[in-house]
Amino acid sequence: MNLLRRLVSSWDGKTRGRLHSSAVRAADDKASLAQNRLYSAINALPEGIVLLDAEGRYILWNNKYAEIYHRSADLFQPGARLEDTLKVGVARGDYPDAIGREEEWLRDRLGLLSNPGVRHEQWLSDGRCIMIEERQTSDGGTVGLRVDITDMKRREESVRLLFESNPVPMFLYDSVGCVLVSANAAAALHFGYDAAQLPGLPAKNLFTPDDWHDARRALSGGLPHSDHIWRQVHRDGRELESILFTRQLDFDGRPSVLVSIFDVTERRRAEAKVAHMARHDELTGLPNRVHCREALNEMLAEARLAERSVAILMLDLDHFKAVNDTLGHSVGDSLLFSAAERIRELAGPEAFVARIGGDEFVVLVPLERNSEGALVIAERLVSGMAGAFSIYDQLITIGATIGIAMAPDDGDDHESLLKYADLALYSAKLAGRSGWSVFSPDMDIAAQQRRRLESDLRRAVREGELAVHYQQLVDLQSGEIVGYEALLRWHHPERGLVYPDEFIPLAEEIGLIDVIGQHVLQTACRDATQWAPGTKVAVNLSPVQFRSSNVLQVTMQALASSGLEPSCLELELTEAVLLEKSANVLSTMTALRALGVGLAMDDFGTGYSSLSYLQNYPFSKIKIDGSFVQNLNTRTNSQAIVKAIIGIGHSLDMTVTAEGIEDMEVLDYLRAEGCTQGQGYFFAKAIPAAELTSETQRTSNKAA
Repeated sequence: MNLLRRLVSSWDGKTRGRLHSSAVRAADDKASLAQNRLYSAINALPEGIVLLDAEGRYILWNNKYAEIYHRSADLFQPGARLEDTLKVGVARGDYPDAIGREEEWLRDRLGLLSNPGVRHEQWLSDGRCIMIEERQTSDGGTVGLRVDITDMKRREESVRLLFESNPVPMFLYDSVGCVLVSANAAAALHFGYDAAQLPGLPAKNLFTPDDWHDARRALSGGLPHSDHIWRQVHRDGRELESILFTRQLDFDGRPSVLVSIFDVTERRRAEAKVAHMARHDELTGLPNRVHCREALNEMLAEARLAERSVAILMLDLDHFKAVNDTLGHSVGDSLLFSAAERIRELAGPEAFVARIGGDEFVVLVPLERNSEGALVIAERLVSGMAGAFSIYDQLITIGATIGIAMAPDDGDDHESLLKYADLALYSAKLAGRSGWSVFSPDMDIAAQQRRRLESDLRRAVREGELAVHYQQLVDLQSGEIVGYEALLRWHHPERGLVYPDEFIPLAEEIGLIDVIGQHVLQTACRDATQWAPGTKVAVNLSPVQFRSSNVLQVTMQALASSGLEPSCLELELTEAVLLEKSANVLSTMTALRALGVGLAMDDFGTGYSSLSYLQNYPFSKIKIDGSFVQNLNTRTNSQAIVKAIIGIGHSLDMTVTAEGIEDMEVLDYLRAEGCTQGQGYFFAKAIPAAELTSETQRTSNKAA
């Protein structure tokens, strides 16, 4: 119903009667036009509009208002009181906030109506949120504005949930007061505070003192910081590492910053661990080879400026491989760890200690020029490492050997110095281990010769330059030749004849011994089939060869391919094969004996526990080392040793062979003592198989 039309029709009739009829019509037309314009205008507004008189009664409202309150629109009548429509609406459940507190809600709402000017929100039962703003007119009435802010509230709620429920720590920072305005639960957890403690907290409490100055500028947009690692502080004092992202905004009319925190503490720790692992040995915790080179370069640079020296000590643990192989890798690892701790302690606080691989360590020490400090440290290390280690309730003694190079005397670059220290270490090992050696240029020359020899040996194996010669094994009682020992010879195209003592250790080091050993075994078995029936052939096995290859399988293949009877083959082993006390060694030896192959202990008497080996391993022959035989005429203790060995052999029902017989007097002594066999230059030198005549295959005239 049109409000203005009602107003016009209520005018005083007497007044209207006094007007001229045409004037009345004109006034009606103007009023109607104004009323229509007003009604059209307020209906065109997107907000709800309502006019109330001083009594709180409805005068005018637009369609948007009726749409907003559609559940109560049937109550809207000019002259109806807003209070009454609210009561009915509350009873109908139109206002969810009023449920359970109806009278209080009405009292609060009417209080706002009687004191207009305070903007407030009102939730409706259909889920919409209405913003209400009311102003008082000059005649005591009220003009009310209703705006549907449901979408805005939903966006605000989404933002609030995004902030409060976000797993990323976030806080709102007041860049003027430098305090936190608000923080989400993730931020409270990140810093270790209760959520209620963060609003109002000075932001500097969340950063280390060193970082706060720059952090304050960054939070205010003064510094680029998207990739910067900030050091923050947990409530318990722990240091955190974080990347911060910020966004400037206004909050309640104040400039603020929304700060998002990405905790990279664990990632940085993992990165630091990876970086540490890349430069440190995992087992001992010592710097590794890469770190060692870096440290040496730094020391060399400092030494040049200060005109000082740097000592490079390369240390190798003695007999470590035997411990690792016999007692297991767990014992070996524990021994390496303990050895590293002892080396670090013995080297002193100024030394840099690194493990560069296996059982090799490097000690770097800055020294004054022409100082003897390197020798003092080397002696201290050798003496200290000689002491036993207690590993899993076992006392283990290993020792150490050291090579020393000095900068700048021996060189001024890390590669040369490490190489020279390694050459000095090699020289110290050749001298007998458990000592030290200082680099000299001669060592480099020897190393170059060794490299040439290594290259030549590889070529010799490849091109068949290695030949097998045979030395007689003579029965000392009958003078008959009962067999031959296969001895390897290298006919070098430039150096001539090279003996095994020179190239076999090299072959063991560079991994050629298996190939060479198989060649000798197969050749000897094949050649022995051309000799008189029952003639034996003896073949030496390297300790390295015995440990690293399948000796039993290789032996069986050599016998099968040649057709030699197993009883005609003897394998000679040194005590070094048995140092491991390995079950595998014992089982292999037992299988060989079961096959019919003879086993001889070579160089008997030179070891420290040979008697126990004779008791525990299935040997069929003892070979007296040539050093005892050659001294029979000059040293009485050699005679006693030889006599004892022969007696042991007889008591164990073993053949006893004397090596190195060179004259008749020695032969007579051995024969008188009952030695079974003999070999040496007195009978014959080793010769190729092709030179063995039918006569030499039967009898040695010298022994007859």
